[in-house]
Amino acid sequence: MLLENMLSKNMKQIDFIAALEFLKTSESGRKTPVYSGYRPHIEFENYPEYLTSGEQTYIGQEVVELGTKVKATIKLLATSYFSKRLYENMEFKFCEGARVIGFGKILQIINTELQCEEGIDQKEINLNLYPKDILERIKSDFRDNYSLAKRKIQEFIILDKTFRDYRIVRALLFTANQEISRLEKMIALAKIDWRDLLLQAEYNQIDKRVRDFNNEFGKEKL
Repeated sequence: MLLENMLSKNMKQIDFIAALEFLKTSESGRKTPVYSGYRPHIEFENYPEYLTSGEQTYIGQEVVELGTKVKATIKLLATSYFSKRLYENMEFKFCEGARVIGFGKILQIINTELQCEEGIDQKEINLNLYPKDILERIKSDFRDNYSLAKRKIQEFIILDKTFRDYRIVRALLFTANQEISRLEKMIALAKIDWRDLLLQAEYNQIDKRVRDFNNEFGKEKL
């Protein structure tokens, strides 16, 4: 009943419900207890490049002692990056600066905008879990713009199942030619018709196929 009352009153202010475990001071945890309203940084599993803050409201209590477990509602400071990426039982850690002070697991997602599509494998929508050759190509091609390029590609593959094909992503990187502006143009082209992207990436000027990006980088030439 307590949880139902909290949800009915604060539905718009809650993104998900989680089980939290705080580390003891001897385990590198905090030195003092925490109170509802506490807002540490959150790092979700497989998304280490993007941190956000999450306000914790503890269910049934105001104060949490270190080394204990508690259920809480969580409100993220920024949600746009996590659209359609979160799922029940997803794990995360929460931190103060670089220090991990506890771990959590999502029990229920309240903000449906964050809910991963049912039946989707995280390997399909999480760029961090893509083949090594793709990740290395992003890093080598974009260097100082690595994070920006990675985010644009991540947002692209979330949009449609077709865009999650490794062949499409490799073609995108090949035609981007190490330029962010070019990457944006190729993403726009693929959104209109992904076959035009493959035509540019895999065929020469006389419409002969010379590459196959079903194969990893370095092995694509026919």
